[in-house]
Amino acid sequence: MAVQPLNDDDDQSPSRSEEAWIVTANPEHKIRVRSLTLYLQRGGALTDVRLIEGEDGSWTMWVRLARRPGEYRLNLFKSDQPKTYRDLKLAVACCRRDFGYYGPITLSTDKTPDVAGEVE
Repeated sequence: MAVQPLNDDDDQSPSRSEEAWIVTANPEHKIRVRSLTLYLQRGGALTDVRLIEGEDGSWTMWVRLARRPGEYRLNLFKSDQPKTYRDLKLAVACCRRDFGYYGPITLSTDKTPDVAGEVE
């Protein structure tokens, strides 16, 4: 079953009720939590997950979808803001419990090391 784009703002349209919304704007791809859930319920699958720690210590999730090119940032419901997690354990639990993904999870950080705290 092919998954087609859906505009979350147009949820009332019966012809679009069974589609998942995926933005493919360059250079950043995005998918909303609700749309990812629908995509997975319709037989889609995650092939890779990457968690990035921001400067503020929060974690952002990026996913790769089966049969779709590129990497998609997970966004909040009805928002273009990224969904963030306050700690790593919570983000991993979301991958496992909410999205059923049990494959490898890549971790990276955007935080810069605290040079003042290093011992020479």
